[in-house]
Amino acid sequence: MTVARDVLDAKAVSLSEYLDICSRYVTGLDKDVATRAVAAVLASGSGKPFSEADMAPMRRLEKQWYGSIMSGTPDYSVYGDPYYFVDVWNCWRTYSRKYLREVQSPKSFGNRSIVSALGNISTVLDLGCGFGYTTAALKQIFHTATVTGTNLPGTAQYEMSSKLGRDRGFTITANHENLQGTDLVWATEYFEHFPAPIEHLEHVLEHTTPRFLLIANTFTSPAIGHFETYLHKGVRYAGKQVSIGFNKTLRYRGYEKVQTKCWNNRPMLWRKL
Repeated sequence: MTVARDVLDAKAVSLSEYLDICSRYVTGLDKDVATRAVAAVLASGSGKPFSEADMAPMRRLEKQWYGSIMSGTPDYSVYGDPYYFVDVWNCWRTYSRKYLREVQSPKSFGNRSIVSALGNISTVLDLGCGFGYTTAALKQIFHTATVTGTNLPGTAQYEMSSKLGRDRGFTITANHENLQGTDLVWATEYFEHFPAPIEHLEHVLEHTTPRFLLIANTFTSPAIGHFETYLHKGVRYAGKQVSIGFNKTLRYRGYEKVQTKCWNNRPMLWRKL
């Protein structure tokens, strides 16, 4: 896998290259169809007109996912669909890359960057690392740190991110267990994909005991893999309530939210007291 040296450079990492890489790991991905679907999703997100024909692969996945939720049995096979990689790319392009740039901004933490304010970071964990570009960027930013990403074994994303990790100096693991004493946990577009995210957060904190967390959640936004309601101790709650409970859990576990100058406070910085 060949990836440009600076993964945060929009011109260096192209959609065409990404789709070529995807085609090595998944079958049934039509590059032209995927390219048009990416454009349609981006246009929809910015309020611009788009073709429903171009959006068709994503509408199909949305119907499949939310239909399965309504039936009471979430269909996680959507993550293996070749066109789910359109969604993964758009999350990287629209959100993850922006967050990574934000934390490096020289004024994101007063008169310095968040990265600088964190001090010495020797271990970084990227939860649910997708195809690995965010993990590669974290290794690029914290170049002396041991950087690990988590992914689902046996999936194309696991294979893609593992190959990239071998090229870029980070490792991929099946889960976050046995990573006690992690300095920094990075989790964007991650906890929303669990039916009981607060319980999962507690599990992450118990097994990684991080000094810092950088998190961006969207429990109230519909997306493939997100839930309409979430469970906490066997009770269903709306996304807004879960978001409040999520932050309360972090405070209860001894973390404080640190004010930054990131737009809309995303990603949100939490520090262990």
